[in-house]
Amino acid sequence: MTKQEIIERLNYLRATELFAIQQYMNHHYRVKGMDFSDIRDIERSIALVEMKHAEMLAERINMLGGNPITNPAQVSQLKTSQVNTSEDSRGMLMADLELERGAIRDYTKAIQDIGDGDPGIRKMLEDILIQEEEHADTFGTWLGEKQAYAIGELKGAA
Repeated sequence: MTKQEIIERLNYLRATELFAIQQYMNHHYRVKGMDFSDIRDIERSIALVEMKHAEMLAERINMLGGNPITNPAQVSQLKTSQVNTSEDSRGMLMADLELERGAIRDYTKAIQDIGDGDPGIRKMLEDILIQEEEHADTFGTWLGEKQAYAIGELKGAA
């Protein structure tokens, strides 16, 4: 990958993190019902981790001479994305699990595409991926999923 392609990929990943922050904080404010405090705390906690991911990505984009995006809609793939506004905790958690599954696919693909071309970026993305898998597991556990995401789903993909 060229430097510009890496910047674009990191900006895409940053956009997905910014979108996730919006959704998780929206759910943090809106959750109601029996599991209110537990789910509310989970949503906030994961949103804060996503903020750290967005910051790490922005710092790397800056180091490469790029400009970190500030709004998810700046990325064409996310222009029409809408924050989930489900009224029930199960609907919120299902939407959050789907976001995490998408993040796992995106980070796995980025790691494969970057390969050994930039070990520093690769390590950063691998560290973020591990946390995204933990988030998926958290949401999946709340939903009673036996396995929250497909392990090695993109292996062998070119």
